[in-house]
Amino acid sequence: MAATLLLVDMIPNSLSGESEQDSEPMLAVNPNNPQQLVGTAFTPNPMGPASTLAPVFVSTDGGNTWTLNAIVPGGDITFDITVAFGPKSSNLYAGILRMDGPPDDTQLNILRAKNFQSPAPMQVLVDRIGPDQPFVQAALGGSGAAAKDRVYVGDNLPQSTVDYSLNAAAATATSGFKQAFVESRPNAGQNGPQVRTACHPGGVTYVAFYGWRNQSGSWTGNTLIVTADVVVVRDDSGGAGANPFRDLVDPSDGLPGRLVAKGVKFPFRRNGKASEGQQRLGGDLTIAVNPLDSAVVYLGFTGKVGSKLTLHVRRSTDSGQTWSADLLTVPFGINPSLAVNDLGDPALLYQQLTGTGASAKWVTHFRQATAGTPSTWSDLVLSSHPASKPAKAFDPYLGDYAYLTSHGHGYYGIFSASNEPDLTHFPNGVTYQRKHNFTTKTLTNLAGATVPTSIDPFFFKVTP
Repeated sequence: MAATLLLVDMIPNSLSGESEQDSEPMLAVNPNNPQQLVGTAFTPNPMGPASTLAPVFVSTDGGNTWTLNAIVPGGDITFDITVAFGPKSSNLYAGILRMDGPPDDTQLNILRAKNFQSPAPMQVLVDRIGPDQPFVQAALGGSGAAAKDRVYVGDNLPQSTVDYSLNAAAATATSGFKQAFVESRPNAGQNGPQVRTACHPGGVTYVAFYGWRNQSGSWTGNTLIVTADVVVVRDDSGGAGANPFRDLVDPSDGLPGRLVAKGVKFPFRRNGKASEGQQRLGGDLTIAVNPLDSAVVYLGFTGKVGSKLTLHVRRSTDSGQTWSADLLTVPFGINPSLAVNDLGDPALLYQQLTGTGASAKWVTHFRQATAGTPSTWSDLVLSSHPASKPAKAFDPYLGDYAYLTSHGHGYYGIFSASNEPDLTHFPNGVTYQRKHNFTTKTLTNLAGATVPTSIDPFFFKVTP
């Protein structure tokens, strides 16, 4: 039987007149009630800049419909924002970079809401200057009455870091979160902003990051090229010990962190180029662990093969000690996100630039394999739209990441793409909440006036 797809443009009907660049999306699914979902993007509060709270997207019907709830402190919009539900408490946790932070630096907040549907602002648990791209994951620690929310926030400071709490539901603004630096080797002044964690229900936690080893070219000139190692570290107790994230050692130098790929090169753009689909490039990472077996872990990363940026997917079956050759490669595949369902089957979300010039398109793919044949992947196209329109309003155009997760047999994901209501752009179907006309391929506001095409977040669910 073929998989079923639910694909929804998340902009509510009441906001049909908006034309924002709602890029860089993230999704949280409540494991205790998968009808409850929270999504995020670069979405401003409809009340305008006078607001001190930014919104999240909320669904209580499994993603069919969405509303906004402005609960995120720090201004009417945030910079980077990611979210996760606590599997014990159903609390909503978030990592953000505040818009109202210092003008020449970034300000990290780790946040908690005990009721994501309440209008009450999220509580600030961590407030620190300097990090980049906080990426939140949550896991269950312990069992029964002793179970607790474990929350992990990967970020770059400028060395690869994990902020984590083994009891996040009880954390306060002064205690509860620890900080672990996971890089053990000299870097080129900094590491990449991508620090991604994968948490197994038994406590084993993996972290993947780019260890920058060399830089050439110019950041200000938009010509910077980075040479990096793709590094995976592991903690067998989720960070509970005295020396966290040091359980996986590389045989080449005896240091913590397995060097999965060495000397990987990629551009690190300040601004997206038209020839690269307007998208800012800077390397991509994703990691996911099999919930049935903590020794089985999947890793995706991008790097240049010759002159072409390429997405690579690999697997380890021995807790990260050794890694397969590429299970899948995708030319100009970016924004990858891996997930493994409760059957042990991996799935991959990514966006791929195809064609050149006026024919260039951004194509968003969902692909799935089985645990038994991880080198054979199905392919479901979610979206395919011209890469040249709409014109970008700021960087990043689509975002520095998209996101995929799983619950039970199913997969849930989010990505940003053109909202032009052209059904040829959505070959497997789509639902819009906002006012639209698939015949005339136009958007309108509530009064019927035409609204320009822009970037919207799209939620999807795939049921195998």
